[in-house]
Amino acid sequence: MFKPKYPPSDTYDALTNRIAPAPVPAERPVAPAASNRPGLVDQARANPAATVTGVVAVGAVLVSMFLAVAITGLALSISGVVLLVLVRMLRQEFRR
Repeated sequence: MFKPKYPPSDTYDALTNRIAPAPVPAERPVAPAASNRPGLVDQARANPAATVTGVVAVGAVLVSMFLAVAITGLALSISGVVLLVLVRMLRQEFRR
């Protein structure tokens, strides 16, 4: 009652009890047609303002990522110094 009933496989050969190979399509692969769209260099030459805008946007993203890494490193180093001071105060090793 609770066992699922699966449809019979179309590649199973019941006479030889082996799996039959999948049929090979008779069609030959068609070579892709030549595209008439301009390439990236052609688009950059046609619209230099968009190219400059793209370069500035990518540069801004990279600078912000580097800045985030630098701020994180600074915050971790300050946290380490504060924790070191707190541990020394807890051990009574902090002297004025």
